[in-house]
Amino acid sequence: MKPRRLTLLSLIASSLPLALVMLMATPTPALALGDWIGVEGSFWHQSQDGKASVDGNILSGTTFDFHDTIGLDKNDNPTMGRVWFRLTKTRLIFDYFDSSRSGSTTLGQSFVFNDTFYAAGQNLKSDLNLKLLQGQFLISVLDLKVVDVGVGLGVNQAKIKMDLNGSVSGQSSLDESVPYPTVAAHVTIKPIPTFHIKTELNGMRATVSGTHVDIIDARLQIEWYVAHVLGFFAGYRQFRFDVVDQDFGSVENTFKGPYAGIGLKF
Repeated sequence: MKPRRLTLLSLIASSLPLALVMLMATPTPALALGDWIGVEGSFWHQSQDGKASVDGNILSGTTFDFHDTIGLDKNDNPTMGRVWFRLTKTRLIFDYFDSSRSGSTTLGQSFVFNDTFYAAGQNLKSDLNLKLLQGQFLISVLDLKVVDVGVGLGVNQAKIKMDLNGSVSGQSSLDESVPYPTVAAHVTIKPIPTFHIKTELNGMRATVSGTHVDIIDARLQIEWYVAHVLGFFAGYRQFRFDVVDQDFGSVENTFKGPYAGIGLKF
């Protein structure tokens, strides 16, 4: 496979000057206790749908379904983590999740995966892992007592690892990292100081260095802080990851479901 010309570090390097200019241009009055840094952890009960077509060095891949064809588990309960830093009207947010699935089936159809032909009728074991790292720089464009609206930019990296092991054809793997930039926005409604309703949208649709990405990451969340530093939250998240790469083929994944967790801020 050809070396990727676009890296996560290059995305960060290209976005950092703009972030610094926006940060320096923002006034900095004193903040109250609990407004500087936050840490959040949650469990995400997600379902998954998707398909892939993985090309090799010689053969083009055949499209197969993650559930109907290779029998991957539909549900997973990964942990999600978030750390954020706030300076008046600007905020840095870092997110992470790691989702894994396995499956075992007797193939009902034949397909080609990374130069390996998997014929129908053989037993197949499969594993799929997606790790997502996200960083966002946001600035509040409307910061009132009961509502806060922010927009910004993000840098992200999705790491995809897929392993197939057939009883006849043997083992073959895909291991790729896909970096991509995004545009981000959020709206927070604060009917009372301790209770918030929050929506977040992070995504893009573009072709960069031979890789076409169509990404949408949306959340709707309610949060309640029983003390100024301790809060509980629950919500619903949908993450769509659709990538067509000139080197390895295509992967399409949609993860969605409810989540709940605990947050601390200082």
